[in-house]
Amino acid sequence: MVPLDSFPDGAQYIKDRTGDLANQYKSSDGKTYQLPWKSNPVVLFYNKDVFAKAGLDPEKPKLATQSEFLDTARTLVKSGAVANAVWPSPTSDFYQPWFDFYPFYAANSGGTTLLKDGKSTFNSDQGKQVATMFQTLYKENLASKEAYKGDSFADGKAGMSLAGPWAVAAYKGKVNWGTVPVPGAQAQTDGSTFSDAKNIAMYSSCKNQGTAWEVMKFATSKEQDGKLLSGTGQMPMRKDLATTYADYFSQNPAYKTFADEAARTVEVPNVTNSVQIWQTFRDAWSKSVIFGNQSIDDAFKGASDKINQLAAQK
Repeated sequence: MVPLDSFPDGAQYIKDRTGDLANQYKSSDGKTYQLPWKSNPVVLFYNKDVFAKAGLDPEKPKLATQSEFLDTARTLVKSGAVANAVWPSPTSDFYQPWFDFYPFYAANSGGTTLLKDGKSTFNSDQGKQVATMFQTLYKENLASKEAYKGDSFADGKAGMSLAGPWAVAAYKGKVNWGTVPVPGAQAQTDGSTFSDAKNIAMYSSCKNQGTAWEVMKFATSKEQDGKLLSGTGQMPMRKDLATTYADYFSQNPAYKTFADEAARTVEVPNVTNSVQIWQTFRDAWSKSVIFGNQSIDDAFKGASDKINQLAAQK
């Protein structure tokens, strides 16, 4: 890949467009090989009709903290309003933590990534608190341990779901939904979440790199970012997103939550052995949280040690 900061205006262009969030995309050699493009900040969707059926206020749901989230989950299932409060995929794929553990961990830890300065961070009070919450969901049968073929939220099989702005169009006409930020242990107005970002890179085999860089800048210009936003509802990774496209968000209020969250997103760490690192974490999560075959303390300690070794490899 071509380091984009090798272009005379590369580093400044990325900084001016994306701000400090761009630092998450630097590689271990200090160079930037990917241009931050668009994010899909993960929030908590909830089914207003299911909440009303369970006797919960669908306009002011009690979902501000993880404790409230658990209590609400219990009410949803015990009332008979829905079979599962939430139905995250229990499969062992390395990327599944991005849609159960990671958004809650980001919210619970002030935006801490899975690794920081080459060391794992999740074997902490904040990480284990999230794990214990999910373990409770599974133990109390508030979430299924079986994989669902389809979208459990859209199909009315779950009362809540973690998803990004793409879900606004996907759930239109299917679910009477509302959204709230992913809750942390304490109520907060500026919590973090997982970005689920998609970025742009340039192969080193590109024969016209200067022209390609100009195309990349054009594709991420203010005008083109506006077209991306209006056409897809996905968030261009711009530090001035909410103000630059204020008219769009005024006319499309369903996307305001995502614009707000886009400023505080946490990315998958850009490190060596990334897939193996996430698979190690997922295996520990499955054993301890989903299936209860190992304590969270032991599973997280073992995964943390192994991940530190993987991250240290060059």
